[in-house]
Amino acid sequence: MTSTRVDSPVPMDDVDVVIVGLGPTGATAANLLGQRGIRTAVVERDVEIYPRQRAIASDEDAHRVWQGLGLFDEMLTTMSTDVRVHLKHGERTFLTTHSADSYQQGVPGMAFYHQPELERILRDGIDRYPLVTVTAGLDAVGLTQDPDGVTLTLRPTAGGPDRTLRARYVIAADGGSSSIRKMLGIALPGKHIQEQWFDIQLRAWYHLPSDAPLDFTFISDPRRPGVDCPCPMGYHRVEFRVNEGETIDHLQSEAGLRSLLAERGIDYDEVEVFRSWAYTFHIRQAERWSEGRVFLAGDAAHIMPPFAGQGVSSGVRDVANLCWKIDAVLSDGADPALLETYEPERRPNVVSLTRFSLMIGRTVMLRHTTTARLRDTAFLAAAKTPVVRSWLARLGVKPRYTLGTRRGFFARNARRASLRGSFVAQPWVVGSDLTPVRLDTLLADRWTWLGFPSAPIPRQLAEAGVSEIRLQRSSALATHRVPDGHVVDSEQVLERQFRRSGAAGILVRPDHFVYGTDRDLTPADHARIAGVVRPPSMSDCEER
Repeated sequence: MTSTRVDSPVPMDDVDVVIVGLGPTGATAANLLGQRGIRTAVVERDVEIYPRQRAIASDEDAHRVWQGLGLFDEMLTTMSTDVRVHLKHGERTFLTTHSADSYQQGVPGMAFYHQPELERILRDGIDRYPLVTVTAGLDAVGLTQDPDGVTLTLRPTAGGPDRTLRARYVIAADGGSSSIRKMLGIALPGKHIQEQWFDIQLRAWYHLPSDAPLDFTFISDPRRPGVDCPCPMGYHRVEFRVNEGETIDHLQSEAGLRSLLAERGIDYDEVEVFRSWAYTFHIRQAERWSEGRVFLAGDAAHIMPPFAGQGVSSGVRDVANLCWKIDAVLSDGADPALLETYEPERRPNVVSLTRFSLMIGRTVMLRHTTTARLRDTAFLAAAKTPVVRSWLARLGVKPRYTLGTRRGFFARNARRASLRGSFVAQPWVVGSDLTPVRLDTLLADRWTWLGFPSAPIPRQLAEAGVSEIRLQRSSALATHRVPDGHVVDSEQVLERQFRRSGAAGILVRPDHFVYGTDRDLTPADHARIAGVVRPPSMSDCEER
């Protein structure tokens, strides 16, 4: 197993941000801050990448962030993105969905992976950034704050004297049992589901080419609900509810493992049981996601039910929202009050995805046979209607990712059907050389005005340093005449998105969310943006 790079401790007063925890959330944050040239120290308790496959899935929101970091292409070499999700009861499959829909974000809508490999790629990505250091084998045991920064006390897990590390801000990505959250005295209310589940991780017992469709199955049988999931890189994961009268000790014995695997048609003698473990799950959200200069992210802020596979993606969404704001404060002189918009923007999405995940769980885990049969019949009947069948098949019930605009950093006054708070779509676009590129390649991580000729960038935004991408209608390709400095979306994805809101131009934040449209923005918004945008004459890293 790949081990974490271990560096010498960073001198006190020498970093802008400390990240505590190097799981997917912390590693993504380290890459985001490194990309922006922020002096960052990462501290992690474990020297080795955790070998157990806790998470197995991510969605388009995380994929778009990883694409922006230049890591997603490598991830794709070990991911399965052609995923079919089945809900099955006995021999009858009553619902099948597909992962392809990404709501026009330009990346796969779902991917399954082997988590240790995902973490390896994220950690290797940090090596690109000389201003980011990683130190493994340290526990955070103390924290104090003052008006200028945070001082962490760190204790080597292998023994030795405590160390201190000072930073302007701290991101706590140290999981559901977060020591930082506990030091801050922030409660984590919610539910602990007493029902036990048992997970077996196998080495593959079949041949699955890397480009083959992957079938993820919810076993929706009241007698023993569970999950059956072939995974990339030769792994297979099966999960079972622990029934009354069963003990974990017995299930982990050879006899117990044989019996469970036989329920899924798997011969114990023909597989390698890589790992097995029991777990219960939690549904919790921290009372608040920050205290002073310390911010909670990922499981430290919210523990998601497992049924929708949203744990990793939610943590990635958190840090994608938070890191550009920290950069704006540290590098661009933005008012630190900008950081107060982190939780109001992110919490509504966590709440809606938690409800969505619980809905899937309740659908899968019905306890009575009669109720389960009624469920099966209802889904099968609904699927006979083409529109409903299509909606279910693309998992249309999943909440779209929009940000909370109340108390968020968006245009103050939005017109009807405004795009404010939603992702800008990511189509392929072509410039005057007719070479297609993904839109995010041009957006990068800057404030950008994206508009048609009828809506040029407002003068105040241009003077503040906002970039501009000039759009031409798709008809420009018919003549092969795309003016220099302009781009065309040949599939009209942006044209349709703009048309629905009546917009001809939009202001896009560094995280690719729409601040507002040409119909929303006022002179007060122009002045507000000027306070968070880096002037063009400033360099990114050398002057920091």
